Amino acid sequence: MIQIRNITKTFGKVIALNNVSFDINDNQILALLGPNGAGKSTLMRIITGYLSQDSGEISIDGEIVSTEKISTKENIGYLPENNPLYEDMTVYEYLSFISELRNVPKERIKDVVELCKIKDVINRTISELSKGYRQRVGFAAAILHDPKILILDEPTAGLDPNQATEVRELIKEYKKDKTIILSTHILSEVEEVADYVVIIHKGIIVAQGTIEDLHRIVLKHNIIYFAGKFDKDLVSYLPSVIPGIYNIKLVAKDNEITEYEIETEADIDIRKDLFKMAVKENWEIVELHRVSVSLQEIFRELTSS
Repeated sequence: MIQIRNITKTFGKVIALNNVSFDINDNQILALLGPNGAGKSTLMRIITGYLSQDSGEISIDGEIVSTEKISTKENIGYLPENNPLYEDMTVYEYLSFISELRNVPKERIKDVVELCKIKDVINRTISELSKGYRQRVGFAAAILHDPKILILDEPTAGLDPNQATEVRELIKEYKKDKTIILSTHILSEVEEVADYVVIIHKGIIVAQGTIEDLHRIVLKHNIIYFAGKFDKDLVSYLPSVIPGIYNIKLVAKDNEITEYEIETEADIDIRKDLFKMAVKENWEIVELHRVSVSLQEIFRELTSS
């Protein structure tokens, strides 16, 4: 487990991180979200031990991370946003160089080449590669020593949709038995790969949780969409027979189909009760689902001030 406690970092008068705390569980993909300048990259650099904080501490499995300590860094792979590569080297020469720095057997190169699907360019000079291939080479270098923790800063930035999909597939393939910290501006990417989300705004955590948790934070209430053929006015009937209903709104009525939005408190889910009642009353149901907001709407709501 990675424990982040009360991390504060300033650059002159600018407060990049302000008393940031959260935990990252083992074998979890955690996404860091926030506008430009929110402090995401700064926090990632502190976790790697590359940058020191002003106050607070970070521990990995109980061991404190610092800029001087090598042991924690050995368990971390890091792909920074700018993906620095030696462009005059071939892919194989570059990975061989990294393996020597990391004291990793050369046999490991074959494994990461296959995982990252870069065998076709293994003898090409890095300067000749497309951005998609360059990103894969950077990913291969980051995982060459088989780190327990992988930190990716905007790994799909600037890639075309096909290239971005390939990198996301790499992330999902590598996540087995690993902890991954991912920073991205692509919200659909978060929904596709992340188990947990931390939203940072102006150096402060404004929300954290699963995507489902974030939905509840923004919506304040559960909203259930319920449509079908009913022989009763549900606005007056349902609150008398199902507890926990906050409000009911008639959305539309088209021929025999009536549509409702039913609000409950955030921790109450009445969908099973509605289904049982529909069976009991012999109602013909055409839709029953929880209304959700997009991650983009959540992001705007939490970072708009």
